[in-house]
Amino acid sequence: MPDVRIRPITYDDTEDIIRWRNSDYVREKFIDRRLFTKESHEYWLKNFVETGKVAQYIILFDEKSVGSVYLRDIDKDAKTAEYGIFIGEESARGKGVGTLAAKMILSEAFDKMGLSKVFLRVIKDNTGALKSYEKAGFKLIDRKETVNIDGADTEVIFMELEKKDFEER
Repeated sequence: MPDVRIRPITYDDTEDIIRWRNSDYVREKFIDRRLFTKESHEYWLKNFVETGKVAQYIILFDEKSVGSVYLRDIDKDAKTAEYGIFIGEESARGKGVGTLAAKMILSEAFDKMGLSKVFLRVIKDNTGALKSYEKAGFKLIDRKETVNIDGADTEVIFMELEKKDFEER
């Protein structure tokens, strides 16, 4: 089993986040493909992470920072959040790192934050992500939408995981 941990994101991670999120490999997997800048990332940290609207972590694989996993749009009243992840370092892809990081943040979501449901949106053609999400316990739900990405209509599908299903795993 790979040695995977997560730790809270800090301003010191900005350079890695910008490099990862602006890479073609990571950007093509995201619905929002805007380029990251130091200013935009620090704005995100200050206005979303520090205010508790987002819980974001750096993924460590063999003690090296390789990506990020997060819960955004945290709704404490509805007890829901949207899940997201990216593995920025090619050396960590395809090794189960994302699945393990998902399980760690889901444990945080359900056990420490008291959430009852976590959902995600994923581009239909992102088969690697779909497999990882299913391994982490997410299930497809009957909801789809079409979004315009780079001038093309792209199908986005939804998945979710409820606390009770996570606890049964």
